[in-house]
Amino acid sequence: MSVCDLKNEDELMELVKEFLLQVKGVEDVLIISDEDKKTIEQLEEEAKGNVLMGMGEGDNQGIAEVFKREHILCFTTNKEYIWPEPPNVIMMQGGEMIGFDCAENEICTYENDPDYMIMGTFVMNKAKTVGNTGKPIVVLPPKPYNLGEIEVEDVVLGSPSTPSDEYIREAYNFEKSNEKGTFFLGFNKIKCLD
Repeated sequence: MSVCDLKNEDELMELVKEFLLQVKGVEDVLIISDEDKKTIEQLEEEAKGNVLMGMGEGDNQGIAEVFKREHILCFTTNKEYIWPEPPNVIMMQGGEMIGFDCAENEICTYENDPDYMIMGTFVMNKAKTVGNTGKPIVVLPPKPYNLGEIEVEDVVLGSPSTPSDEYIREAYNFEKSNEKGTFFLGFNKIKCLD
């Protein structure tokens, strides 16, 4: 169905919500209110200078991009949800990428290289960290997302900081568990010709 055939914005949000609920590992989907959006933007701003994952100051570019969109949804996931292709976490220092997460099958590329240190699926370039100065910055980048045949544009996925994740879980009674996560999805409606 073309989004141009929908009667109003609520129908569009329900269409996207129904699509997301069919994705393996997605448990619940909610439409973010203006009040929630303001609270989450404030929480993300406060989290910006905090240390993220014990590695460096956070810069959640994914959520920033999501919140530039006209429509915003949040969805909860379980361990069956397939994360976007890495990198989902990038460490920057002095304007250079010094670390990133990668797929498990890519780790072997770096295992025997003395310039790299591996921590799980996170890879650090030791050669670059020695020469750089300044605080490390942990970037959570925006990720593209495919909504199938739903005709919308500028679709982007973002992973929230811990305070935003906790706010959503508490506000909407989502179970707190290390096996469950939250993502935010933003998109713009296509312009329909009359």
